[in-house]
Amino acid sequence: MIQKIKELPVVQKMVAQYDHLPRRDQQALIALTVALFIAIIYFAVWRPASAFHHEAVTDRTSAEALVVWMEGNRDVIQRISARDNTEMTGTRIEDGRALMSTVTRSAGEAGLSLQRFEPSGEDGIRVWLENAPFNQVAGWLETLNADYGIAIDQAALDRGKSPGLVSVRLTLQI
Repeated sequence: MIQKIKELPVVQKMVAQYDHLPRRDQQALIALTVALFIAIIYFAVWRPASAFHHEAVTDRTSAEALVVWMEGNRDVIQRISARDNTEMTGTRIEDGRALMSTVTRSAGEAGLSLQRFEPSGEDGIRVWLENAPFNQVAGWLETLNADYGIAIDQAALDRGKSPGLVSVRLTLQI
């Protein structure tokens, strides 16, 4: 294999050029080649491997702390999980009428005023809000999903007249 590489015309030309250089230039070229090789090894191998190792150690430490916390709070977590599962099965929306009433009622509870709403198929509703606080809209949508299993099918948000306000067009489905 090495013999085949030495027989290549490009390699032979480079060896001939190297042989014609003065001794000091040959030594400088060797030093530069070694420095370049070390730099490539450092930046292409060592540094990424070291960064990956550091990140893995940090992730492991975080995971260990989370496991310790979860073990310490096992009873609370199981109680919350059991409660959430019970609530979710008890409040699942099954038809379009219940969807419409749930969406309008929960919007009012979230402090949002629906500008317009209309049915969208058998299991959907289209909703429009104008100049609503983004944080309230986001919280309301999370509540709809978590408590009632209502999902966003389509959404369009536009920046409102003031910072933090949005105009929203949504299609929600059960």
